Amino acid sequence: MVILNMGKSQSMLSYKYYIRPQAHHLYGKFTSKSKHQENVQRSLRILALEGPMTTWEMAKVRFVTNNDKVRTKEKEYRRLLVGRTDRGVRSNGILDLNLVLVDSKTTKRNPGNKYRLSLYGILYCLDVMDFNEKEIDRIAKNYEVILPLVFGNWGLLKSTIGEHVYNISLLGKGLLFDNLHIIKIENIEFYELISYFNIKSNARTESFNEEKIGELISLWFFITLLYFPNLKRKMKNKDTQKYLRKVLKKNGELNEWFSSFIKEAKTFYKQRSKIVNEISIV
Repeated sequence: MVILNMGKSQSMLSYKYYIRPQAHHLYGKFTSKSKHQENVQRSLRILALEGPMTTWEMAKVRFVTNNDKVRTKEKEYRRLLVGRTDRGVRSNGILDLNLVLVDSKTTKRNPGNKYRLSLYGILYCLDVMDFNEKEIDRIAKNYEVILPLVFGNWGLLKSTIGEHVYNISLLGKGLLFDNLHIIKIENIEFYELISYFNIKSNARTESFNEEKIGELISLWFFITLLYFPNLKRKMKNKDTQKYLRKVLKKNGELNEWFSSFIKEAKTFYKQRSKIVNEISIV
């Protein structure tokens, strides 16, 4: 069972401009992976598809019945996750980049820490690993606790918007729409909401934890329902709210949550307009 981590977390801009590039450098992208990068990606894939596990359990995924190989692989996974110190030289592990967190401790046979992907670990995996739709469905089920508004409504979303549910993978590529001036966006509703989203998600005064980052990821997902589906279907402007409206109509909790975000955005733009109107320098 996944346990929400309430410790301090980096912002989404940190993921885009630091965590993701560092992960690419250390652990690889799609091709030209070293043996170390292959081992790291294999361990992350296990945590993505299986959920929280001890290093022993991770090793058992690879070698179900051969305990000698399990012991060897368990030590390898532990070094990959927590790092190692060799002759006074420290080599960081995956936990140091916050792609993986300690979820809990187990006192069962072969006790130890249970590890899981962080939200940014999930995004990195969606970015570089060629998951099929069934595998992404498994990730959603494993990690619905830390992304309840999206993964917790995965079945509803799939039945309502179909393949567009898998657009969540694009966030793994750091697609925050934080440079709106370099792309042409005709959908004014999307433009204004994603602009405010970026202001909200990058506020320096904000203290981020996993719960708040999960809410921001969810906001990104639902706002982009005003954008991505229309690119594929070339809808007219009047149809741009179709998918978002369909989802919100089917879930009162989502509707209330997203409506509060829209009210918050309206208040922000109203206050900003007032400030501009009251400027009287000349």
